[in-house]
Amino acid sequence: MLYSADNSRLLVNDNEILASSAQISLGTSLSPKYLMTQRHTQDQVAGNGIGGQLSFSYYITGRDYFKEFITGQGEIPFSGSDQLSGNFGGLYFASGFLTSYSVNFSPNSPTAANATVSFFDSAGGVFTPTYQAAPSNTQILNMTHATVEGEFTTGAVDNFIAGTYNYNAEVSPVYLMNETVPSDISFGPKTVNINFEVDNPTGYLPISGDAAKISVNLKSSSATTLESFICSGVINSRNLASSAGDYVKQTINITQGALSGPEPVVERVIGLVR
Repeated sequence: MLYSADNSRLLVNDNEILASSAQISLGTSLSPKYLMTQRHTQDQVAGNGIGGQLSFSYYITGRDYFKEFITGQGEIPFSGSDQLSGNFGGLYFASGFLTSYSVNFSPNSPTAANATVSFFDSAGGVFTPTYQAAPSNTQILNMTHATVEGEFTTGAVDNFIAGTYNYNAEVSPVYLMNETVPSDISFGPKTVNINFEVDNPTGYLPISGDAAKISVNLKSSSATTLESFICSGVINSRNLASSAGDYVKQTINITQGALSGPEPVVERVIGLVR
């Protein structure tokens, strides 16, 4: 029997996610085992435990639950609340970690997000279809009502066109001898960056980068701010491009490496984007 997306319910930490798409995947770490005189073998041996990922896309409807894990996950003191459980259509895992997260900002379009949760065990359960309709009165935030504010030490930035907010984290399992499920998790670097496009071309970029801060504020139709995506760091790249029949595009990247410490200081404010 074939099922549709309407039959696949997605829960993360028991919160129902109104996803536009979702995927759960599992993979082993196998390598071929050869004897001294062999060039061919059918034998495969495991070099590590099972790894899995839950990836899904959804629309921002208000204050986004997954933003809490950007600054909270992997920080001392560690807490079990930093972990994510997932259930997709009846297939579930008990402990996972947010390893990537992105939000797309496009003119006059709904604000869409993508998230990936990595886990280090096999998924339990079996696929169980649901027949309950999704809520039809949920508010989806649209960039039509958004505002953008920017602070830069040099060079004005006007007329924000589009952008993407990105978060990435290194999360690795720690195994003891004879373990197939990790006894601990190692947290590596995590970064936030925002790529955005503006329509005032300039090539200024000092060797040390340029301190900057940008905030994309999502609002309701009544102009109430419901969620903000802030990146405070250093401009490390500018790109200028065009093609036949298209306008000149200026793309700027700001990277923030410290997510829990003090923000870089912007000594002089030149441009303000509305």
